[in-house]
Amino acid sequence: MLRYLRSERGVTLVELMVVVAIIAIIAAIAVALFQDLQKKAKLAADQGSVGAMRSSVALYYGKNNGLFPSDTTAVMNLTTPVPVWNCATPVYDSGNGKITYSASVTNCP
Repeated sequence: MLRYLRSERGVTLVELMVVVAIIAIIAAIAVALFQDLQKKAKLAADQGSVGAMRSSVALYYGKNNGLFPSDTTAVMNLTTPVPVWNCATPVYDSGNGKITYSASVTNCP
């Protein structure tokens, strides 16, 4: 019996086919899971973009006395706003020699 087992060398065609079939099944499962992960990632990115736009429109609504953006240009400006600098103008009071800031706010660079 031992001589019979020692004389066999190599792999039979059936064993090789079984291994290839197992690898193919594992690869099919992995590809299906990977494609599902890509779809979920794209969906999550889209949901994040919609959430950011929703909050931008809500901020616009709050700042503009309950008015929604009127056109697509206004909506696009919500996502890439131009910075606005609000600076108080310094006023020198010659009576007491102190510098105060005016109540009016102006835009300055």
